[in-house]
Parts: sequence; C-alpha cells; structure tokens
Amino acid sequence: MTIVKNRFILIIIIVVTMSVAIQQSAKALSTKDAYRGLVQGPVLNTRYFFPDDPYFSNQWHLDHLARPDANVVSAWGNGYTGAGVTIGIVDDSLQHNHPDLSPNYVAADSFDFGQNDGDPSPVFADDNHGTSVAGVAAARGGNALGVTGAAPEAGLAGLRIDFANQTTQMFVDATLYHSSGANTNIKVKNHSYGISAPYIDSTPEVNALQTSAGAGTIHVFAAGNERDDHGLFSGSDGDANKKHMQNVQETIAVAALGWNGTFASYSNWGANVFVTAPSSGSGVGITTTDRTGNNGYNSAGSGDGDSFADTNYTSIFGGTSSAAPLVSGIMALSKQANDNLDVRMAKHLLAMTSVVVDEFDATETSDGGWTANAAGYKFNQNYGFGLINADAFVTHAKLFGGVSPLVTETTGLITVGSAILDAITSGVTPSTLSRQFSLSTSGMLEEIEIDLGITHTYRGDLQATLTSPWGTTSRLMYRNITDSINNLDWTFTTNAFWGENPVGDWTLTVEDWFSIDTGIWDSFSVFAKTGNLFTPVPEPSTIVLFGICLSGMAGRYLWWRQKQRREVQKRSVTNV
Repeated sequence: MTIVKNRFILIIIIVVTMSVAIQQSAKALSTKDAYRGLVQGPVLNTRYFFPDDPYFSNQWHLDHLARPDANVVSAWGNGYTGAGVTIGIVDDSLQHNHPDLSPNYVAADSFDFGQNDGDPSPVFADDNHGTSVAGVAAARGGNALGVTGAAPEAGLAGLRIDFANQTTQMFVDATLYHSSGANTNIKVKNHSYGISAPYIDSTPEVNALQTSAGAGTIHVFAAGNERDDHGLFSGSDGDANKKHMQNVQETIAVAALGWNGTFASYSNWGANVFVTAPSSGSGVGITTTDRTGNNGYNSAGSGDGDSFADTNYTSIFGGTSSAAPLVSGIMALSKQANDNLDVRMAKHLLAMTSVVVDEFDATETSDGGWTANAAGYKFNQNYGFGLINADAFVTHAKLFGGVSPLVTETTGLITVGSAILDAITSGVTPSTLSRQFSLSTSGMLEEIEIDLGITHTYRGDLQATLTSPWGTTSRLMYRNITDSINNLDWTFTTNAFWGENPVGDWTLTVEDWFSIDTGIWDSFSVFAKTGNLFTPVPEPSTIVLFGICLSGMAGRYLWWRQKQRREVQKRSVTNV
C-alpha cells in the first residue's frame, strides 16, 4: 500500500444492519445516564479538515492541550466544518471584503438595517465589533491565511444594526431576516450584544425570537459582561436572568471561561445561563479577524494594547461577545451533521455533553457550586452545564432524530398577598416567605419559568429560590444593593432542573436581604416545559459508512491530539 501525505488513501465500506427494536428501546430513554450508551458505535467521516492558517497556533480557544479549549479539532477531524450552513452575525457591521471573511460571505442573506441597504460593511469609525465576532464564528479556514473560525466553511451573513441610532425595529427585523416565513436560509444567528440594566422589557424582540426559533433558527446570545459592576453601579447587573432576550427558551445564553480555567471576571451568571465557552481573561485575549489596515481594534503605533503585528487581525478580542460566536460556529458544525437540529435539540445535547470546569467552584454566584439534580445533570450558575465540547456535541447530534413536541403545564395565576418582612440581619440573614404549588404532568423537564409579581420599595433587596420535589434548589435571581427601583414583575427561567420529572410538590421562596425596605408578594405563576430527544426509527436497513484512513502530518496530529485529550479528560469531571 502506498502512503501519500495528507490524502485519504483507504475507504472501508462497513455494512451495518440497524435493528428497529434497538432503536425503539433507545427512544424510550429518559435520563441522562440512559443516554450514555448511545455514544458508542461508528461515526460517519466525510472529509478531514485541519487548518493551515498561520495564526491558528494563537487560537488557544480552539485547540490547546494545557488550556480549556472547545475541542473543535476533533469535530473537524470527523469532517464537519459548517459547510452548507449560514450563520447570521447580528452586530454593528461585517467587513465582508476582509480576505479571511470574504470566501464565506453570503451577500444574498446580508442586510444593513441602519442604512436600509444590502451592504453590512462598517459605517462609523467604531464599527469594529461584528467583524471580530464573525471571525470567531466562521473565518475561512484552510486558506493558508490568518485565522480560522470554529466553522471554517460555514456561510456568513452580515445583519448590521446601527447601534448609534438603534431602534427596536432594527433588532426585530434582523432577528427575523431570512430565518422566518418563506426564507429560512440563515440557520444560526449570533447576538453578541445586550442591555446592562436589569429588568428591561424586550417583548418585541422576544416575539421575533420566538417566531424565528419556531422556524428552526438557533439563536445564540452573549450572557453579558456586567459581573464586575454588579452591586457597585446602579443600572448594571451581572445576573443574566434579569435580561429578557437572554432568559427565554428560544435562546442559548453563553458565559465566558478565561485562560486560567475559571469564569472570566466580567462574565455574567444566572439560572438561565446554558453553556460556557473560552474567551478573554487573565490577560490573554482571543485572536480573530479585525477591520483591515489600521481601522479596527489593532492599529499600528496607536498604543491600543494589541501587539499583534498583522493589523488585519486582533489578539485582544474577548468578553462574552467572543464566547457566543464560538458556540454559534459549533452550532453550525452540528447543523451540518443533523439538519433537524433546532434550539431545543441543541439544548438537550449541550446539557448532555458539556464539561464541568472549575470543579470546586463555591463562589456565591455559583448558587452552591456544581449541583447534580435528580436526572444526573450537573449545573452551576457561573457556567450553565459547563464548557462546550464541540466533538461530543456533534457526535451526539448524529444519534438523534429530534426532540418531542413541547408540553407545557401551567399553574395559572396564584395569588399570595402576603407581607415580605425586612431582612433579619442586613446582607447576612434574609427574611423568607414560602409558598408551595403542585405539578402533575409527567415528563422530562426542560426549562421551568416562574413569573413573579412583587410590590416592594427596593427590588434590589430581593432574591428568590425554587425547590423541586426531588430536593434540587435553584436561585432565580441574585440580590443587588444598587438596584433601588420599586416593584418587580418578571419571568425568570431556570435550567437547573433539566431532565427531572416535575410531578409533585414544589416550594417557591422569596427573600429580603437588606434592611429598611419591605413589600408585598402579590402573586406568581409557573410554566413547566417538558420534552425529550428521540432517536430515528428506520425500518431494518443497510447503511454504508465510509471510514477514512489518514496519513501525513495532519493525520498524525489528530491521532496524537486525541490521545493527549483522552489523558486530560481522565482527570476531568464531565457532564456526560
């Protein structure tokens, strides 16, 4: 047999007869532990990709043995690059003539909602953000130029918002554009923006998200960067569950993991956070595309703190703004693997495959550290279900046909009408007021939503917790002494009960943490949402799988990298 470097030289045809009985048995699985057995078996390899881009070695968030990367190289090794999937970048611009973005740019699916034309290029001097976001998601890989994105062959659609002159309608239109109605070309949309203040109603945008997600689009949101300001400045809150667009079922809220393997100092937390991805932290940034020349973040001789020599790229990008598009790129890889992937299916897969990091985290914002619920899922409000693992996520996506229809049980409006007493010891021991309610619809919980109505003279005093019949407890929102606004009427979302059977008696508790102000707990209502993954159930059939034998430097690297990763993962606590 002749060995040819970096070529596929051996095709093995494997005939597999799939049993309907086995598939039907798998369909009945309802817990995380039961899903574990499904990851074994052959995986369809189509084409091996490994980047020859010169700055790939700087992209630690994609591949690094000693640091927490997203494990995309193994997914690429199974042939998934995002080809055929378009990612919409809802942002301040996309410089589509950038040499590392132009090969993936899809003009027909792009639009500028500020200038009302089809060109999402930068308009203002500070329109830098979207070009860097786009590079993290889907800069062209394998072109011997610059960097690669997580989905190196996915399409890129620029959906420009004029942030300097923004209107609600711009965000609504960008959310719906080519991902609803007759045109659903854009399968994944990235939203690396948010509102720093808590409890801002965004109903028009949320309605658009629900419409678009209903058409199959996966919407990924940055969880936000307000952690550092929480409790210090009014109008800024680090609890992502107080952000409307980030806490609805139709979006995936992404927190940021720093270079040192713990949550980034700026990264928001919350019961609604779903997953974590690597981003800037501990003095190390993300290397990605920048506006060309001296127009972007990296300007030669400007003292901008970026020492990267090639000013078409920046090495100081970051925030949850960078964590989100990394997840968006991985969504594109999985959408290529399974066209049935939607946001609900993606969430099930993320809960199953994400990796526990910072195992001994006991910070207050974590809500008790890593907690395993009755279904076996581990959750931490700083990280959601953990660090995204692209290879495991894509592998699992191939195993399932979709997710069952959503079932929602609601309690209706429950009137409380009871006084919330002042804190017992301000900032130390809160007053508490609890109510019980019951749910009766059996199934596997996805999100559970709690609509709280409270009359109070200082809403920042308040926290609330929810306890399931299985004893799992989740904090719904975290107090903020600088939030002096009156009253609270908000729907909170928690993922901490994912997979649990909701049947039984639940306890909802409201707490007052700071002295002087008091209030009335008026009412609440509950929406428990259940559903589960299902496997395809074909008739007995013969499926031809093509195994690919690799040689040369790329093949040896993949073998070595996977061997080293297995050694690292032996010492990791995972959610799988």
